Amino acid sequence: MKSKPGTAEAPPERRLAAILAAGVESNSRPMHDGGDDARRAVAQELDRLRRTIRQASGAVVAFSGDGLMAEFSSAVDALKCALGFQAGAGGRIAGAEAPIRLRIAISAGEIMVSDRHVEGAAISLAARLEEIAPAGGIALPGSLHDQIRHAVPVPVAPLGQPRLRGLAEPLLVVAVAADTCLTWNAHRQPVCKPSPVRPVADPRAGVAIVPFRGDAAGEAVQLADSVTDSVIRCLGGLATWMTVTRAPAVTIRAPVDLQRLRQTLHARYILHGSVETERTLIRLTVELNEAATGRVLWSDRLIRPLSQRAVLAGEAPPRIACAIPPLLVQRELDRSALLDAGSLTAHDLALRAYTMILQPDRATFGGAASMLRHAELLAPPRGSARYALVCWHLMAITQGWSADAGAEARAAAEAALGLDPDDPACMALLAHLHSVLHRDHAAAHTMLDRVIGQAPFCGLAWSLKALTLAQMGKGEGAVFHAERAAGMPALGPDLAWRNHVAALASYVAGRYAEAARWARVSAIHFPGLAANARVLAASLAVLGRLDEAQQAAERVLEIDPEFHIGVWRRRSWFTADCREQYAQRLRLAGLPE
Repeated sequence: MKSKPGTAEAPPERRLAAILAAGVESNSRPMHDGGDDARRAVAQELDRLRRTIRQASGAVVAFSGDGLMAEFSSAVDALKCALGFQAGAGGRIAGAEAPIRLRIAISAGEIMVSDRHVEGAAISLAARLEEIAPAGGIALPGSLHDQIRHAVPVPVAPLGQPRLRGLAEPLLVVAVAADTCLTWNAHRQPVCKPSPVRPVADPRAGVAIVPFRGDAAGEAVQLADSVTDSVIRCLGGLATWMTVTRAPAVTIRAPVDLQRLRQTLHARYILHGSVETERTLIRLTVELNEAATGRVLWSDRLIRPLSQRAVLAGEAPPRIACAIPPLLVQRELDRSALLDAGSLTAHDLALRAYTMILQPDRATFGGAASMLRHAELLAPPRGSARYALVCWHLMAITQGWSADAGAEARAAAEAALGLDPDDPACMALLAHLHSVLHRDHAAAHTMLDRVIGQAPFCGLAWSLKALTLAQMGKGEGAVFHAERAAGMPALGPDLAWRNHVAALASYVAGRYAEAARWARVSAIHFPGLAANARVLAASLAVLGRLDEAQQAAERVLEIDPEFHIGVWRRRSWFTADCREQYAQRLRLAGLPE
């Protein structure tokens, strides 16, 4: 589709994603017999795959007569979707005279999305792998399988290093055989009979996203689908604290029934919206409701000219996704405040403690640890309580409130043994611990790249990658990752810390005015972060604003009265050169040696 004359095409959006490519097996392609029945069978099979992709929170990005490509927020989701589809295909091809079998491939990497097409290395690789994938099976790079094999434990067989068009370097490829796919669902079923005991409801804040409605076929419907899919992907990085469920598409045919969605999807919050066109304008409206009461927690409206629908498609999802989490966190805190102490779940306690940890006050910091110890008695080891406990130990070190930083770091590592391996935020935190314990920034760098590859919308992973790069002295890379993190959804209490990382990244990059600005933004969210006050003091000292630098230094000493530059230098995770330069500027700001 060509753009209209005189209309500037929006620059393509670059992002990391997992790609699923699927194509019909060569021997069953409809062009071999030219029959209408064969073409109809192919269309039905691809339509089933599209439905499976949507149920798995993926989005189809390209489609042809005998194949398609879809985007997922993580390779784990893409592989689980492919396994589930191929397992279900076994029942359809059994006994069929001319069975239709699909070849599926999974890749991950950077893609570029514009108004007209999607392209990039991940797209090209998925297309090449689909050509060599076994019929009824799945092909993927061996390196990608290594990253996700613990999350999706399925046997694979090596395909060697086949020649792939467009690839200069050889690539090790593995495949999940068709027979293995057919037994996937059987392996996932419990051996014993299901317990008659009613399962415990998920304690996390559950939000059901109703597919946005379009007022007519065409551009409005396509935009509504695109925004719905993108919002779900953007919220995927906050799985520690909230669940996101896509409501059945049937709900878009009538006014949203909040009570029915609450009961069927076990969701406490409902997000819904619509896209309408009117003459030369396109309008998107969105609303977040509390399911139990119907209360409107938030609403928004975006209006753009029809010619800027691509801009709206790129602008709306992050705006919506960033607005939701802080509202839900505050609502969850308000809800738990009305409960008796005996009615609080481990997750309720963990959320309260986590808020206190990210906005630390020395008088209440110990109380957060007590809450987490209580929470661990109420819940299994893996969960939000263990995640918050690791954060508590790390914050104690950063604030200077630990008598023995080494012992505190080892305690954090011990707590990290119970982190959930399927939660990208937990795995990002584990990678950061590698830097803290071993000062091995390169290993943490690699581990964080893997997390981002699997969950490209995990803001914590991007922030910790920025922090790691800053500690390595790579300022520009740190700034890039910090800015990406700043545009991703955050809970609210963590905004101060995330903006502090942006300040530190700017400082290491030599952008001292930007560093001071980010540090002041962080202090607006919460002024009690000692590390942020240190960045502000050092940045202002470089800029020659010594009176302001001294005020920031005084704030450091208010938070940590026993702060000394020498002690900080021994504990610092910076490289030697950066550490010495930073220490000199802290002296210039007036902090004691």
